[in-house]
Amino acid sequence: MKKDDEIVMIPFVAHESAMNRMERANKRLYIIILVMFIGIMLYFLIPSEVTQVVETDQSANEIDNSEINQNIGG
Repeated sequence: MKKDDEIVMIPFVAHESAMNRMERANKRLYIIILVMFIGIMLYFLIPSEVTQVVETDQSANEIDNSEINQNIGG
């Protein structure tokens, strides 16, 4: 029977292997977080640039149409 004050010794090899597994898992986690951060930044940056270009083209078309109508009507 085991007492509460008894110290349990973990072999050095078991501790080192557990630490190595944890370090590899942490590296994977850092890479996943970095990729997600870059993906979120791209998601929010790229669509705003596309909508600005479309709005500019639409306003340019409206100006061209009004000039054509004035030339035809006048």
